[in-house]
Amino acid sequence: MSNSGLPVPEYRYDFSGFFLEFNVSNHNQSVKRSEKTSEKMSGKTSGKTSGKTSGKTSGKILELINSNNQITIPKLAGEIGMTERSIERNIQKLQQNGKLVSIGPAKGGHWKIIEG
Repeated sequence: MSNSGLPVPEYRYDFSGFFLEFNVSNHNQSVKRSEKTSEKMSGKTSGKTSGKTSGKTSGKILELINSNNQITIPKLAGEIGMTERSIERNIQKLQQNGKLVSIGPAKGGHWKIIEG
């Protein structure tokens, strides 16, 4: 555990049995930190919403689709360094704003960027 940077578990026993307790409080802090990082990367703002999708992530998605219109969401996520769900949300915004269209089935289809 300590080699992985995780807290060492605590051992204890009493009349009812033997207990091995894992302290994950430090792990929870790193999860919270990574959530904040993903919010910054996805372009979320503090409660402000606008009709535009000119965020960095949307621009990166459009650039990658422009270079390969058959790119998949998992590949987009890997290239940009975000979760697939974040990519899906950004694509949904692009589609709602009329900047991107999915043509064909999920498997074998492709993307079309709408110039506007």
